Amino acid sequence: MQVRQATIDDTRKIVQLFTARIPIWQRLNALGQVENLPYEDLTIYERWLHGGAWMSLETGAIWLSHLLSGNGFAYVVDDNGSILAYAEAFINRELTPMGTHLHLANWLVADSPGDETQLALADAILRDARGPGRLSVDYPAYDQALALVYRKYFGAVEVFRLARYALHAQTGQSFYKSHDFDKVDAGMIDGWALAVGRLTSPRALWETEWIEHWSGIPQIIERKKHRQYVNASGHEALVCFHQQLYNERNADVYCWSPRNLSTQLLVAIRDMGHRLGFRTLTLVLPGSAAKLLPADTTADPNEQVIATVNV
Repeated sequence: MQVRQATIDDTRKIVQLFTARIPIWQRLNALGQVENLPYEDLTIYERWLHGGAWMSLETGAIWLSHLLSGNGFAYVVDDNGSILAYAEAFINRELTPMGTHLHLANWLVADSPGDETQLALADAILRDARGPGRLSVDYPAYDQALALVYRKYFGAVEVFRLARYALHAQTGQSFYKSHDFDKVDAGMIDGWALAVGRLTSPRALWETEWIEHWSGIPQIIERKKHRQYVNASGHEALVCFHQQLYNERNADVYCWSPRNLSTQLLVAIRDMGHRLGFRTLTLVLPGSAAKLLPADTTADPNEQVIATVNV
């Protein structure tokens, strides 16, 4: 058994590792009814809806190729040709208190892998985290099984929590400038924070959300995505408004910035969202930033945890 960086030849086995976790494959028929179907009868997009890029060989190969082009780490545990586990990680350089760190953004092991498999994978990731000096992980607060894995194999300790907040897009009395912005060089966010939308790390979200990978899948690109540069009274940021899957008037908002969220930037985001035609905006924020939200904001009780370990 060895832990190594994945190759394109591993794509099929990694996909099998992920798809084995889906008990029933479904889709909506023309009448809007849910029907169960064999995996082979689903389109690439219909498979995508069950969990993203690793649901199909085609999209998995595209995503893995991107990672292997210097945009991230892709680990596999290889036991004589069998892939027992897979993980992804990204180097981040951002504001304090996080600073420079390696972020573990994906962790999946086969059923009943045993301690040996998970220890081997964790050791390889921790070795790569020695350069930055810190490893970070994220997980839903309700997923205590995953929290236990990160504590047991990495020694990760919770540092803060975030929650989703829904608020109205509306015109605001604030001076700001904005324009479409489609440059994708990750160097632009070097040293920046993920001021809004931190379900994961700034670099991990940049690679999955800001960069377009799926122009060949019409159903994915039909969801409107607006990428904007904004300067709100001297507070610059890159902001992404991504139309939600089942509600075209709502958008998820992600924001990279050299500063944490400010009132001026929040007003600009709400105004931009309104001008782009959205009614409701969903922002993921830590409690410190949530204090800036208006009183009529709706909070989701499910929280996201960021935990770290110094290496």
